[in-house]
Amino acid sequence: MPDQLCRSSIRVGISVFAKAGAQLWSSGLNQNLAFLVHLLRQSERIGRIVLLNGGDVDQLPAGMADGIPDLVLVQPSEVTHELDLVIEMGAQLPLEWLRHVRALGTKIVTFFVGHSYAEMGETPIFGREAGHLFSGTPWHEVWTLPHHMHASGPMLRTLSRVPVHAMPHIWSPMFLEQRIRELGTEGLEFGFQPAAQDALIWRAGVFEPNISVVKNATIPMLACESAYRQDHSAVERMMVMSSFHMKEHPTFHRFAAHLDITRSGLASYEPRLDFAEAMTRHRLNVVVSHQWECGLNYLYYDALYGGYPLLHNSPFLQAAGVGLFYPGFEAGVAGDLLLSARRMSTSDWVTYRRDAQRFLRSVAPEQPAHVQAFMDRITALVDSGGIA
Repeated sequence: MPDQLCRSSIRVGISVFAKAGAQLWSSGLNQNLAFLVHLLRQSERIGRIVLLNGGDVDQLPAGMADGIPDLVLVQPSEVTHELDLVIEMGAQLPLEWLRHVRALGTKIVTFFVGHSYAEMGETPIFGREAGHLFSGTPWHEVWTLPHHMHASGPMLRTLSRVPVHAMPHIWSPMFLEQRIRELGTEGLEFGFQPAAQDALIWRAGVFEPNISVVKNATIPMLACESAYRQDHSAVERMMVMSSFHMKEHPTFHRFAAHLDITRSGLASYEPRLDFAEAMTRHRLNVVVSHQWECGLNYLYYDALYGGYPLLHNSPFLQAAGVGLFYPGFEAGVAGDLLLSARRMSTSDWVTYRRDAQRFLRSVAPEQPAHVQAFMDRITALVDSGGIA
């Protein structure tokens, strides 16, 4: 019986990009990978899980192992004969090795968790370091996330010549809670507290990474500007994270300098800060966001976990009834929403937080429906047999 159980368990390798100085918070991909490991460990069918090192150092990104114990980082060549499934996710793996393990019967999936269409277009246009290279990886199938299927799904299907599946977008507060505890030792408190005054005064945080048009600060800045123009007492501060590198670019400089909120000395343009630190240390109380074909991301979940007002244009969050929704690129509507949200009652915010908590439970990695969705794909591959 033990031998039979051993044979039926599925041994999984997931690629990770281990590089010097990497941080858990430097990429949503690293968090996504950790959440996937947590999810797979919920299934009795899954045996050993190893992380396949596609980088140049022999240690995981800082903080990654804290929430997921017993993570093992190996070189692909160390486990050539020990895997039933390879999930290429955090790093591309050597092509010859992938061809070799496929010939041995190992199933191969690439999990694209980023905006593949934008990366494909923007990388060569703007002369950036090469991203994912379509170099003939011998996939059996490709996975991506629901919010990428519209823009990236058809492209991935055509390029890969294999089926493309949308997999659940999962999240856990495990890493955020760890960061909150660290900040708590400094006396910093995380979480939205409705003000006692008649109307809230906003201290807005804009957290778009500003490395792509997909998620950039333009619309959030204009939303804050619109609210400020209508009522100077509404916005006390606007912090634009991950914008410091753009400050001297003529286009961004003139755009930002043109805003009344900048001229009044209420705007600051910052380097990248992790969410919990920015919200607590700088006493921010609202998150203003924008996306283009990227309607789910961990910023939203972090904000909702803290009960913070989240202005967003995500149709996924709108359908779930969470956050404060404005349509498309309507910065003026978002500004109006900032003003109207100032006068929400304490009971309104209690309901807001309750709805947010309900939604966050639905994206938890241990949700049976999510475990089943991944295991359905994995078992369909691994149990199919053969090397075709």
